[in-house]
Amino acid sequence: MIYVRVPATSANMGAGFDSLGIALGLYNTLRISEIESGIVVYNNSKDFIPIGEKNLVYRAMCRVFDEVGYEKKGIKIIQNSDIPVTRGLGSSSACIIGGMLAANVISGRQLKYNEILDLAAELEGHPDNVTPALFGGFCVAASEGGKTVYSSNKLSPTLKAVVIIPDFFLSTKASRTTLPENVTLKDTSYNISRAALLTSLLIKEKYEDLKYAVGDKIHQDYRKGSIPHFDEIVEKSYELGAKATYLSGSGPTVVSLITGDYAGFEHKMSEFLAGFGERWSVKLLTIDNVGAILKEY
Repeated sequence: MIYVRVPATSANMGAGFDSLGIALGLYNTLRISEIESGIVVYNNSKDFIPIGEKNLVYRAMCRVFDEVGYEKKGIKIIQNSDIPVTRGLGSSSACIIGGMLAANVISGRQLKYNEILDLAAELEGHPDNVTPALFGGFCVAASEGGKTVYSSNKLSPTLKAVVIIPDFFLSTKASRTTLPENVTLKDTSYNISRAALLTSLLIKEKYEDLKYAVGDKIHQDYRKGSIPHFDEIVEKSYELGAKATYLSGSGPTVVSLITGDYAGFEHKMSEFLAGFGERWSVKLLTIDNVGAILKEY
C-alpha cells in the first residue's frame, strides 16, 4: 500500500495569476494499492467526487502509467480529505499530485519529481497549485513547452494563513469565463510590479508592506462579484491586523496572511462573519514548507 499526504494550496495570491501559490496545513490523505481488476474508491466526499474512471486521482494515475508505458491493473483508492472541494484551496491539485506520486511508485519510480510536476501542470492547466502541493512553501512557477520551471521557498513559521470559507462553491472553469480576454498595458504593469514585490517581501520576511503587494487588476475584481461581502471582509481583515488579504485561487475562499495574535484574529473574524446571511468557516492554518509526503508499506 502507498500512503500519500498532499497539502491544500492557495494560488494567485493577488497579482500572481496562474504563477504564485503557497501550501497550507490542510491535507488530502490517500492510501492506494493495486488490485487484480476494477476501480474501487472510498472517500469522505461522495457527493462531490466521482468513484469510477472519472475520479481525478485515478485519472492522474493513468496519465503517469501512459507516460511510462506501464500496463495498469485494478486500483483501490481510499481518500480522506480535509480540503473543501471547489472552494479555491487546491483540492484538484492535491488529487492530481497524490495520484501521480502513487502511480510513479507502482510503475517502478521511473519519473523524477520535476517530470511529475510537468505532467501535473499539464493536467491541471496551470502550475500555481500543483507546484506548492508537491514541493511545499511559497512557490513561483511558469510553464512553457510542456516544462514547468519553479522556485520553492520556505516561509517563516511566524506567518500563518487564515482561510475564510463560505458555504457555497465556485467552479474554476465557470469563474474563468468572467475574466477579460485582453488586459491593458497599464494593468499588466501593475500586476508585474506587485507579483515581483510580493515574492521579494515574503522571502525576506518583510511583512509590513504585503498588503500593497497583493493588489490585482487581472482577475480579482472580476471574480469578487460572485462573493458576497468580499470588500467588507478584506476591509475588516486589515482592521484586525492582517498583513495581506486576497481571493484564494478562483474563490470563493478568502485568505488573510497574519502574524501575532493568531487566535484573536480568528475569533474576531468569526464574530464579524456571523452577521452575514451566508455561513462562513474560519480556519487558522500553518504554511506547509514540506509539500507532499509519500510512504510505501
